Amino acid sequence: MTLGLTMIVKNESETLSKALSGIKDAVDEIVIVDTGSTDNTVEIARAYTDKVFSIPWADDFSAARNYALSKVTTDYWIWLDADDVVPQKTAQCIARLKRKNFLSADIIMLPYAAATDENSNPTFVYYRERILKKSPKNIFNGAVHEAVEPNGKIITLSSPIIHAKPVGRSSGTRNLDIYEKLIAKGHVLSPREKYYYARELFYNGKKREAAKELAEFIREKRGFKVNKADACTLLSQCFAAAGDNESAMQAALYRFAFAPPDGEGCCAVGSLFFERGDYSSAARWYGLALKTKPDIKSGAFVQADYYGFIPLVWLSVCYDRLGDIKKAYGYHRRAKKLRPTDKSVLANDAYFASKGFKDMST
Repeated sequence: MTLGLTMIVKNESETLSKALSGIKDAVDEIVIVDTGSTDNTVEIARAYTDKVFSIPWADDFSAARNYALSKVTTDYWIWLDADDVVPQKTAQCIARLKRKNFLSADIIMLPYAAATDENSNPTFVYYRERILKKSPKNIFNGAVHEAVEPNGKIITLSSPIIHAKPVGRSSGTRNLDIYEKLIAKGHVLSPREKYYYARELFYNGKKREAAKELAEFIREKRGFKVNKADACTLLSQCFAAAGDNESAMQAALYRFAFAPPDGEGCCAVGSLFFERGDYSSAARWYGLALKTKPDIKSGAFVQADYYGFIPLVWLSVCYDRLGDIKKAYGYHRRAKKLRPTDKSVLANDAYFASKGFKDMST
């Protein structure tokens, strides 16, 4: 079995070589489609492959990715972004999969570490369809936040791809603009598109508009439960930003209609009790977050800090407010072991030192 790499690029001279060098020995073919670079991205790409194509950008990620797929001649293909990194162990895993004919799978899911902390530990991870059999079924859908619909035999493996976006780089309102152009043209958003459109509104500061779209998505009969659970938490934050704390609590708790208690959900409820000044209830919810385990294979966006570091920090604050400073210091020490250079840890270190506590391990 053979494997081809597909990639779409635009002005990626800062990252492209690193992305390609990590995967080039594991693939039999590299196909790169440029969508309008004005730097030397194309020249860098040609150092790795002669299959470099150019097309005009048309506000449609799927169209660009599917054009790249049309040029692939291998049995299977893997997609990467130009700022992704393939760790050596993942490249070795891919090589083993090739020898095993990709386990006859139609789609192979790998973890995508979309963010890391100051110690390079993954903090935001979710599974993506990453290696796929060449088939008319395996094409991308969606102008933005494009994906391949699940089909056939799907297997999940633990070897990650790391998203290493350069510091300071931002897509700005690009994705939101694409959605709004589609809507203006009369396009009716699918449930999945509505969810991602709502997220774009939320993260671009348009929380009132986001709340409307999130509520509509939650009421949809269709849509993945993990996405609805996340939508509830985002909706809760929209209500909280508007000062509607009762609705914020209702939305936060409604998350559990779609997913079992998890770190993200429990911390969201804990934060609302903390804002009410109910530190005892807040501590209970943060304590519950510590007891949960992340389920990356669920398809949800998993933020590792909500299962350890964040509840530990807030438990320290809660117990300090409750007058149990010794217990508060214990939680602080546990948080410090996880992220010793985090700003909140350093600030709390100074606070506890002013109270006469000294960490003898440092």
